[in-house]
Amino acid sequence: MARADRPNKNDQLMELDRAGIKVDYRTKSPRFSCQDPETLADGLRHLERHGYTIISDVLDEIEINTAKNLIWQHLEGLKSPYKIKRGQIHTWNIWPGRHEAGIVEDFGSGNSQAQWFIRSVPAIKDIFAEIWLTRNLLCSMDGIGLFRPWHLNPQIQQRDIENKTNPWKTIGANWHVDQSPVTKPNRVCVQGIINLLPADETTGGLMVIPGSHNRFHELLSIWKKTGNNSKIPLYHEILQEGYGLLIHAQPGDLLLWDSRTVHCNTPSFVTPQPLNNGERTDLLRMVSYICMTPLAFAENPDELIDRRLNAFRYRLTTSHWPHEFQLMGGEISRGENSIQLTDYQRNLILGIDQ
Repeated sequence: MARADRPNKNDQLMELDRAGIKVDYRTKSPRFSCQDPETLADGLRHLERHGYTIISDVLDEIEINTAKNLIWQHLEGLKSPYKIKRGQIHTWNIWPGRHEAGIVEDFGSGNSQAQWFIRSVPAIKDIFAEIWLTRNLLCSMDGIGLFRPWHLNPQIQQRDIENKTNPWKTIGANWHVDQSPVTKPNRVCVQGIINLLPADETTGGLMVIPGSHNRFHELLSIWKKTGNNSKIPLYHEILQEGYGLLIHAQPGDLLLWDSRTVHCNTPSFVTPQPLNNGERTDLLRMVSYICMTPLAFAENPDELIDRRLNAFRYRLTTSHWPHEFQLMGGEISRGENSIQLTDYQRNLILGIDQ
């Protein structure tokens, strides 16, 4: 089925992913600078139309380097059996998080120094304030995303790479939405990623099906008129009629997508280049998950704030839904948090702007 919001793509240049979805991993999506109000407005209109957008120049070079250093400090500070050291790839085999998704939610990541530094960069709240037309915003306390350089895994052989049995390589094509278009048909959550390393076909990263946020609403409206209550064929139809787009991004970019947009993580489509002599080993992907939504969306704000303050105190990670409290990575306390929040940071927990 042809779609008005689908570019004229040459299917010969696409590749089928594990789920059988055609993927365009070559095309670079437009980036919209947050430093120019008109350009930012264009970027947010792109979000409304296509279900995703890339806002550039959100973190400057100093902030990017500080964030990367703090994430490495967090990883290097994990207790046994972890012995992770930056630049020392032989220490990366025992690795935290959900390897198949490339996400680290446990071990206090959501309330780490790294995440609090990143989410308190003023430009991030400014952008979400433009989306929701309010500055009384709750921030998520979710985790980080990390892809190891699977092609450099020192514990595998070349045949393992060819047979796709590399345990370091993220499993892709887990297409999903994080907002039910049935119970929540309107836009009530916009998810975000702060990119700290370049993202392209050699690294993998976020994939979306452009325009899919609107297709759920369109198909539901049609099906309600015909009395069809089945939702499984609806989801299948959206996947089959659309195409996946790998989001290319630069360090300091904020990737935003409507929670009704079908999306997933993906590993690289092209094997990364080998290291040059003397080049330091780095990760393929390092991102911070971040989301902000209005305090007004909370059904019971007093209870919500109490639970959010408790999550900070005991270094628990929450989902990307700030106004609907849900723990991720288990309820195991990582000990009391030693971070001294600024007033600005504390207000992101409380959902106020003073």
